[in-house]
Amino acid sequence: MRLKVCGLTCTSELRLLAGSPVNMVGLWHGVPDGKADLPLGTLSELAAVATERGLEPVLVTLLDDPEQLRAVVAASGIRRVQLHGYTTPRQVAAVRAALPGVGLVKVLHVRRGKVLEKPFVAAFERAGTDLFLFDSVADDGRIGSTGRPLDAAAVAPVLESVRIPFLLAGGLTAAVAGDHGAALRHDGFLGVDVDSGARRPDGTLAPLLIDGIRHAWSTERKHRREEHRREEHRHAVTVG
Repeated sequence: MRLKVCGLTCTSELRLLAGSPVNMVGLWHGVPDGKADLPLGTLSELAAVATERGLEPVLVTLLDDPEQLRAVVAASGIRRVQLHGYTTPRQVAAVRAALPGVGLVKVLHVRRGKVLEKPFVAAFERAGTDLFLFDSVADDGRIGSTGRPLDAAAVAPVLESVRIPFLLAGGLTAAVAGDHGAALRHDGFLGVDVDSGARRPDGTLAPLLIDGIRHAWSTERKHRREEHRREEHRHAVTVG
């Protein structure tokens, strides 16, 4: 299982995560008024430090202009881009054409019991998306690191049409792993993306919380997959 920690802003946070059970770090750029938005120079510096320490940097952005994104990728060296805004399949295809060697993550926004992009899942896949990320939208419309719990019941039916790997995000902690059984049973489940769930009330990263998240979700994933295999075996025996 992959674990991504988002919203990092300084090298001390990266040093803290080095050697932890974290695989990816989300670095914000092109997120106007975002609490963790970074200027290009800082983005590039942190991306280099992350890579040196064995952490994959992910550009988290609301930018959707292909040429702007090409310039940011060229300057920062980042090889995975998370399109966090309400980009259309056509816009994703244009970004894909501009960044042929870069992994594209498309956020699917979950608000008030619905995955807003549900009708376009297949179109996003055809456009060149490599990875989906389901994330919660706050009641006031804010997106990205809102801390609002992800609605598992809204996500579950959409998974039936997902053909590429996906991450879950949105107020995730160790305690809620058991709520997401449908996602954990799915072949495409890649891992979880956390921000507030990995931090103390003062906003500093908490290694013990991060370890707990990794352990809880990995354990629950194993349990759900074993349960799913037993169900498939019972069904095969019954049919046979």
